Amino acid sequence: MPVISVIHTEDLSEEGIRNATFRAIEESGFKLPEKFDTAILKVNLRYYWDSSTGETTDPRVVTAIIDYVRDHCDREADIIIAEADASAMRTKYAFRMLGYEKIAQKKSVKLLNLCECEKVEKQVVVNRRKFTLPVAKPMLNADLLINVPKLRTHRLTNVSCCLKDMFGSIAIPRKIVYHSYLSEAIVGINKLIKPHLAVVDGVIALGKNPIKMGLVLAGEDQLAVDFVAAKIMGYNPRRIKHLMLAEKEGVGICTNLKIIGMQDLTRFSKQFPEENYFIFNLLWQLKLTALDAYIKLTKDTRPPVLD
Repeated sequence: MPVISVIHTEDLSEEGIRNATFRAIEESGFKLPEKFDTAILKVNLRYYWDSSTGETTDPRVVTAIIDYVRDHCDREADIIIAEADASAMRTKYAFRMLGYEKIAQKKSVKLLNLCECEKVEKQVVVNRRKFTLPVAKPMLNADLLINVPKLRTHRLTNVSCCLKDMFGSIAIPRKIVYHSYLSEAIVGINKLIKPHLAVVDGVIALGKNPIKMGLVLAGEDQLAVDFVAAKIMGYNPRRIKHLMLAEKEGVGICTNLKIIGMQDLTRFSKQFPEENYFIFNLLWQLKLTALDAYIKLTKDTRPPVLD
């Protein structure tokens, strides 16, 4: 029976978020190894948007996880904050702009761009589709891997949390090449890389607009945590394609879930600013059609992020 802790705090100060993060990890039942060499925290950095936008992992949550690991385990272990480049984002600049270089200096941890590591090509089969994904070796070899995603919606997948965040660890910048089979790629990377724990930053969540939720979720089963996260965001998780495919492929468990902490999820789903992606996608396609017409008329260049 997967256990998911859902901790709410009204205190959004650094100390309040630290206490909520500590409690979320403790109540999830996760047991840290007594000693290990390397821990990796996979964060979700989306372009160069500050965490106050609800787009990227809050540095205060990451700092709290570092403190928790150091306080409850090996204080001398190497801790690494990791992220990969994206089509329109370079991780080295995101680390600097979003406060992670300061964390690294203050907490004596390392920063890692997964696109600049030694990689291995891993073959995986999902939904009878066979494909290969480039995976950074440190993600496969970490003694402790903690996924630290955001609680937010996504234009293509409706929800973005644990499983979708691991898609961001694919070790090439242009992950758009997987968008034609996005659900399979999301499930595929989660079959190859299996975090030991997820700690979800829902301090400021993102739907149609950012909202202060004051939530921290934690659990060992990434799919189970995503199920709870989807409900908080007002979605039926059984209508989310990549979650259902993950269940089918045995990535995790999404039945008989035990929620610790805030069990009344409707309290949050009622206030969550759900995005209407049917209308969003329709307008987006209209904009792309207009852009294509403009390019044909002017011979201008199509922005690479749209390719």
